[in-house]
Amino acid sequence: MADQIEEIKRKLDIVDVVSSYVPLTKSGKNYKALCPFHSEKTPSFMVSPTLQIFKCFGCSEGGDALSFYSAIEGVSFGEALKEMAKRAGVKLVSRKQSPEERQREKLYEINRLASDFFHHLLTKHDVGKPALEFLKKRGLSKDSIEEFNLGYAPRSWDSLGRFIVKKGYTVTDLLQSGLASRKDQGRGYYDFFRGRAMFPLRSSTGRVIGFSGRALGDEHPKYINTTETPVFEKRRLLYNFDLAKREIKKKKTAILVEGELDAIALNEKGLKNVVATKGTALSSEQITTLSRFANNLLLCFDRDAAGLEATKKGIFIAQSAGLEVRAILLPEGKDPDEAIREDEDGFKKLVEKAPPIFDFYMESALSRFDPLTPLGKKKIAGEILPVVKSLANEVEKAGYLSRLAKELDIDGKVLWKQLEKEEAIEVERVFASSVKETSKSSKLPRKEAYLFAMLFSVPPNRIKSNIRKIALEDIKDLKLLALLEALKRYLKDIKRFRLENFSGKIDGDLRRVFEELVLIPLPQTDVEEEFAKALAAVKKGRFIRERKELLAQVRKAEKAEKPAQVKKLQRQIQELSRKIDGKD
Repeated sequence: MADQIEEIKRKLDIVDVVSSYVPLTKSGKNYKALCPFHSEKTPSFMVSPTLQIFKCFGCSEGGDALSFYSAIEGVSFGEALKEMAKRAGVKLVSRKQSPEERQREKLYEINRLASDFFHHLLTKHDVGKPALEFLKKRGLSKDSIEEFNLGYAPRSWDSLGRFIVKKGYTVTDLLQSGLASRKDQGRGYYDFFRGRAMFPLRSSTGRVIGFSGRALGDEHPKYINTTETPVFEKRRLLYNFDLAKREIKKKKTAILVEGELDAIALNEKGLKNVVATKGTALSSEQITTLSRFANNLLLCFDRDAAGLEATKKGIFIAQSAGLEVRAILLPEGKDPDEAIREDEDGFKKLVEKAPPIFDFYMESALSRFDPLTPLGKKKIAGEILPVVKSLANEVEKAGYLSRLAKELDIDGKVLWKQLEKEEAIEVERVFASSVKETSKSSKLPRKEAYLFAMLFSVPPNRIKSNIRKIALEDIKDLKLLALLEALKRYLKDIKRFRLENFSGKIDGDLRRVFEELVLIPLPQTDVEEEFAKALAAVKKGRFIRERKELLAQVRKAEKAEKPAQVKKLQRQIQELSRKIDGKD
């Protein structure tokens, strides 16, 4: 099996695998992108085609093509291996499932049984009649109830639990599925969902992974969801995505609403490319999923800016990922479910004429601040510039900046200068945090880590000459010193340096440090010039350390009353001081 895994890795190109989920931009020898695993405005996610690895310096997620697929899809290593084997054209020898994989399969099956149990009670049993009437009053058709396998969780304390246990599963399995909770005293359990209309939550492949239960009356909370489990992570979920993804891909457009009932209502009226977030916050994982299928994202919300504020971070990420974000502006006080049932044609016209999200922000800012006053101009620019900054396309940025300059009646160059200033600050912040993250995770001195990162970014034919400039005495950190010694030994026996070949000659902690250094996102600058600056900074650190040691020796010599030794040491200190000041 180990040989097969290596064969799969050899046949896969990590750039192809990652770019099928995330737009990549060339950055020196590497590629960079906004991290699909956490929210960020400036790329800190790096991919090395040479070493076939990735790492995010914001959240520390990293690995190879297999671990990327496992993380991005939220599947086990075994499931990732099967899919990547198909892509690589490698026939897998059957393997035993790991305990984790067996447990995940149990949870999938328990959720499937629960979904069928709830659906049977809703559609075939008297106990489900109140819930059925509730859903019909909300306008849901019989076809939709069947298509989405909607159900009802009875008010009984343990009817679902007893049903699942009778099917051969343990109470522990039931608790791990999130469908039951422990009693306060720790003895026994009770069903988590009771007296609620049930909406099965499905993965992108259509497997039931959890549930959302809606109260039939005025109970609070109105909705409760399955707690996080090995198969359910709310931040990854897009309700109805398994059914909508084909239409989203066909139309290159996704309509995003907040709740299940909104999604079902739009689906009933022919808008099959609709998904729901189950909350206002858009996650980076959801955006990554959508960007694989769509170029356009239509957000459906009312004119209340508070709702938009909650999704603002996600909107910025979506725009940075290259999605064109537009706003479906609903009538005051209406949610999508009500709006489309009351006026289907009117709603569909709103979809067709949805304005860019920029227009919504502009209209909102102009309604709250006076564009004629300096303070008003500052406030409006403060709200709009982040929207423009998050756009991936430079031409689009220029167009919107021009519009903003007209609205504020100021020179567009001023806005460009402010935007460039904000972008430069953000890039510098990410770069600094990347070096800091590497220093922190590997416990490396920042300046020395940066020197090695620059060393590995210079052209291969310059590596040897640059290595000669770094003395062993320059490096204080033991790990980096070991790496430098390994490099010097390796370069004695080869004509041309190749990162991937050297990587194969080291292992353990040394290899992990090496890989992190190679992936550090570096500023776009002359690498030789930057290497020289980094080397000078490291040597200066060495000289400061040596001067400190000599000063300690001077104090000892003075106590021992050895004036000749004191004089000699002072001359050495003066020489080091000149080097520290850059005069030698």
